[in-house]
Amino acid sequence: MTNNRNRVFISYNHNDSDMAHRISDSLQRENIDVIFDYKDISIGENVFNQIRYMYESSETVIVLLSRSLFSSDYFQHEFPQYFFEEARKRKINIIPILIEKCQVPSDFLEFEIVNLTNDFNKGLQRIIQKLKIIPEITFDHFSPREFEEFTFDLLKAFRFKNIQREQTFNDRGIDFIAESYSNDVFGFPTKEVWMVEAKFYREQRFSISSLNQIIDLYRYINREDTKILLITNSVLTSVAEEFIEETQRERNIEIKILDGIKLKKVVTKRKRLLNKYFLR
Repeated sequence: MTNNRNRVFISYNHNDSDMAHRISDSLQRENIDVIFDYKDISIGENVFNQIRYMYESSETVIVLLSRSLFSSDYFQHEFPQYFFEEARKRKINIIPILIEKCQVPSDFLEFEIVNLTNDFNKGLQRIIQKLKIIPEITFDHFSPREFEEFTFDLLKAFRFKNIQREQTFNDRGIDFIAESYSNDVFGFPTKEVWMVEAKFYREQRFSISSLNQIIDLYRYINREDTKILLITNSVLTSVAEEFIEETQRERNIEIKILDGIKLKKVVTKRKRLLNKYFLR
């Protein structure tokens, strides 16, 4: 079986097979390529190895969240570590779907969970929308200047405040300085200051030399509480990701990255951005 990066793989506990069939049938009627049943997998004798293969070679994985899944031996002993490590490493798009009311492990909370327990049809339409929109999002038509404008609108859409463009520190240019506000665990408001860099690439991938340039710019801000936000249409290599993790540990700098794959997922949450830059 060949890799198909547009394929959707549904991961579920066997006790939830009726719901998996129902969801799969609905998606296939929308011409979405879905695989979810063990009988459809024919690459080896070991079922778990086959599941891993389909998981690793799919662009999107839907996980049906239920009491049966969370109480299974597979989930309790193997699933969490493997599942989330591979998702991050391979840039797999994860869509958790709540199919019955239950306590959801915190590992899933970083993703947008689609709830089917209250209104199945409404939730299903949300899933279909996500699956159809993400392939339509492309940055191929952007210029570097347009990508910078898009970044400015993205910051506004996610409620960054006091956005200052093209700031200069000691003759070094920084794309944006912006503030974000949230409440801490006790409900008190907190402010964070971000140095935001927008990096647009036509062909090449984001490099460690570019990261070093951004970190070098960071020094000129001369504020220890400032965080770095990098927004790029490129895809970070595993080497670049390891470099970022090491830099955060050694220099005590908080660095957030929205690379091309994460950026597409973020954009799907803001209809105005979709309509203005991609669905035209």
